[in-house]
Amino acid sequence: MRFLLIPGNNSLSHGLKSIAIQRRLLSNGHESIIAVTPGRAGFYDKQNASYTMIRDIQETDGSPFPTMNWFREREKIIECIESEIALISGYKPDRVLGTFRFTLKASATLCRIPFDSLICGCMLPNTHGALGFHNETQDPEGHREFINMFFRSAGIKMSKAISHFGLTPIDDIREMFVGKRTFLWDIPEFMPLSEKKGFIHVGPLSWNEGTHGDVDLYSIAENTKPLAVLTFGTCNGNITQLTRLINILYHLGYKVIVAAGGQGKLLLPFKDDTRVSSYLFAPINKILPHASLVICHGGQMTIFEALANEVPVAVIPFHPEQAHNGVCLERIGCGRMLIPACRFIGNSAVYTDALEKTGDDQLKSMIVKLVENPGTKENLKKFKNIIAQYNGLETLTSLLGQ
Repeated sequence: MRFLLIPGNNSLSHGLKSIAIQRRLLSNGHESIIAVTPGRAGFYDKQNASYTMIRDIQETDGSPFPTMNWFREREKIIECIESEIALISGYKPDRVLGTFRFTLKASATLCRIPFDSLICGCMLPNTHGALGFHNETQDPEGHREFINMFFRSAGIKMSKAISHFGLTPIDDIREMFVGKRTFLWDIPEFMPLSEKKGFIHVGPLSWNEGTHGDVDLYSIAENTKPLAVLTFGTCNGNITQLTRLINILYHLGYKVIVAAGGQGKLLLPFKDDTRVSSYLFAPINKILPHASLVICHGGQMTIFEALANEVPVAVIPFHPEQAHNGVCLERIGCGRMLIPACRFIGNSAVYTDALEKTGDDQLKSMIVKLVENPGTKENLKKFKNIIAQYNGLETLTSLLGQ
């Protein structure tokens, strides 16, 4: 079979999933190509992935999370859909798979090609909680309504674009993530769904390939201090935050690894700091078995890798979806947010400001309570066993090939 894989370009994690899927499809005897924006091409070259170029509504502002700018200009959405249609018409895939891709459902429908979607549970239209808040939490600032208003408003703007092609309007932009088959890379215990019909939990999709240069795994394994891993994904990262957290962890007795996720700016300040080992890309799967703590942005690839290794996770998010992952960690007792729930109005500064207002002693106390709580260890063991039951990549590619 021939597959077209199109990830959203707001995060390299979507691309990494697509590359892993492509390689597994190839080993299963299938053909595939990934479609990416020119700005991401260099990364795919380094991974020796088979790819082609395409437009993305994310290019309007380059944001790592959805903004209203992505949906504001009808003509740009139409151009994006038209570029997908041209690619589908030329490549002639048997199926298309979108990973956090808002426009592909429309293009596949117009080309009469089956559309499958790969997404996380909190981005489904039947999820009614407020991203970044526990469902039972009071919402005096109207955060729930603000988030839902964003999804509805983006849906209205998307409808104006797809009406150009004669497609049925939508009420919620997340409807564009529902495919013939909607694959979920999270697990129901982590993100419960009220309606499960049509959604397939394949489980976490990990990326554990690539070269990692001078990572000294022997010294990591032999180090006598507890190890903390700081990682803020492939799009985020704040040097001031990192420096502060490193100082806090140092005073708590930790050795620190900074995994920069390809962000060179996060390496230079720490290259001469003996308390820190910093890497452009780190083999997280090999480091985590030796770790006692992960502090991250709340990306699910990182979180599930940590849970699979029984490592507690503390979250400092950059957008509501990541904050929601922190809330899910709190609910299952395997991690916690290091900042209070924040009303997100389109600017990640609300999370940065919240961290700045949280004192060092308070952060130390939260970290210690998380790591030393016997209940945390029990819950981590439970979820390690749950995650071990999944083989996300094998399950997904097997289903795609049917």
